[in-house]
Amino acid sequence: MKFFQCFGEAPVWVAGASPLVGRVFDSLRRAGRRVRVVALAELADLKPGACRTLILADPPAPGRLVAGLIQRLGGSRGRGRRTAPLRLILMVQADPPPPLPDLDPAGPISLETFAIEDRAARVLLERWPLHCGLDPCFDQRPHLLVAGFAPPARALVVQALRLIPYGEERPAITITGIDPAVQARFAGAYPQAGQVADLRWIGADLGGLAALPPVTQVLVCAGPDDAIALAQRLAADQGVSPPILLEVGDAIPDGTLADWDGQTFPFSYLTEACRPQVLLDGRGDALAQSIHEHYTDSIAAQGRDPEREPAGRPWPALTASYREANRHQADHIWAKLAVMDCRAVPEERGGSFAFAPLEAERLAVIEHLRWAADRHLDGWSYAPVRDNARKHHPQLIPYRDLSEPMKDLDRFAVRGVPTLLARSALGVVRMLILGITEPNTALPADALAAGALQRLAEQVLDRLAARYPDRTLVFSATLAEPGARLITRLALDRVAAGLFLLCPQPIAHTLAAQPDDAARHELLALIARAERRISLPAPGELTRWFARRADIQLVVGSGPLENAGAKRVLLDPVERRVDWNFDY
Repeated sequence: MKFFQCFGEAPVWVAGASPLVGRVFDSLRRAGRRVRVVALAELADLKPGACRTLILADPPAPGRLVAGLIQRLGGSRGRGRRTAPLRLILMVQADPPPPLPDLDPAGPISLETFAIEDRAARVLLERWPLHCGLDPCFDQRPHLLVAGFAPPARALVVQALRLIPYGEERPAITITGIDPAVQARFAGAYPQAGQVADLRWIGADLGGLAALPPVTQVLVCAGPDDAIALAQRLAADQGVSPPILLEVGDAIPDGTLADWDGQTFPFSYLTEACRPQVLLDGRGDALAQSIHEHYTDSIAAQGRDPEREPAGRPWPALTASYREANRHQADHIWAKLAVMDCRAVPEERGGSFAFAPLEAERLAVIEHLRWAADRHLDGWSYAPVRDNARKHHPQLIPYRDLSEPMKDLDRFAVRGVPTLLARSALGVVRMLILGITEPNTALPADALAAGALQRLAEQVLDRLAARYPDRTLVFSATLAEPGARLITRLALDRVAAGLFLLCPQPIAHTLAAQPDDAARHELLALIARAERRISLPAPGELTRWFARRADIQLVVGSGPLENAGAKRVLLDPVERRVDWNFDY
């Protein structure tokens, strides 16, 4: 028996199949949680109150095991002092969970099913959302490329399909090198997936990749060599370098920042799922519970009893299907904010916020697409009359064809986003996007070495922060030049700005063009802090992006500032001056 002592809390018991039990134990122990591993046979003597939280890690015959626990704990419940119900977390590899006995909400057990692959997929696509490799406001559409289909690829593809609506243009998911039997099983499980996105299955040789839409994110569930080959192929065929998520299993990535390619992000889905914040503390569920509470409040406001309706019961007693529906709606909030150039911040940093009518209407279209994607993935299809048994629904039609009352449901959902975030102590603020354009001529070395540009940049940053207190500053640059890197680093550290990395060429080419290791290391350090990396490989696309997306352009160089329509600030380290073409 393994036991780890941490005073102040009851121990979490863990039982089930190896090596998952060991993985859970190690994760909880490293986080300082009090944890104990027990054999499944020991549960036969479990007494009420002996354990507050029990994790069953993918045990054999879970239905029979849960039924036995209900019988043992229920039989002795009520004799003597009443005890709190046992919190039972049943870990299974993937949804749907196996058949389980019905539970009495007032019974001795509070059961939570935890699908390892599916929960890890939610966490991973929260950390690396589908818009981390694109700009939906520049008419770029998501294109996820998946190499290999080992776990958790299926769960990540399904979660991506739920999150992929960013607009009315069709998104894409391409899966490579898949056995036909695997493809057939996926099609059988999700026959309507093609209604959500252009779903392609191509050979491992990546034939025809150059003709496909630009890839914006890559998932590799095969091996590190595949990640390297994919990065090189995407650079050669499409001129892009999207973020690459690499499943590494039990491997522990080594190396330093200097060894990084600026593109590949290793992860272990089991490690992510077994983190106590995810497994025990419900990370990612706060917004889902807020959505559920908002729903029950609206029912109560209509004079109805929420607990008399299946979807209105308290969260702990809510069935898995209703919990998942709330989670899916919550997970998509970050995509909606990205489409509006908005960000969630701690409540004290955000003031009163509401979407403008045209913004709310655009988001309502996207919300309808998200809802329809969720229905399609559950096997529903359009029919003029709803039939739950056949999974037919009359609202699986384009938003423009909905009746006004049906459109109002989507409008209500998106207008309530700021309120939902406020329930989780978050506010909403708009971004102010600042573009750092490349100088027409190289700056003299002494202009940087003497600190002139740094002093000018500090002055500009302080004035921008004071001028726009209700906005969150986001700097955008290729970072190819030292002046742009200096301003960006100061912005990140001095005013907590965000960073969009603009990629008119593959990242590998920008790294190779640096004059020395110090410059390359400086570039990699900033790339690691970028929240988005936006590929702009077409001729003139970088210029068009700055003209369309940058609210203010920062120009590093010397000479007169063009007095064009766009707001510009000139930072001239040679003359040691700042020139604004607008009131600041």
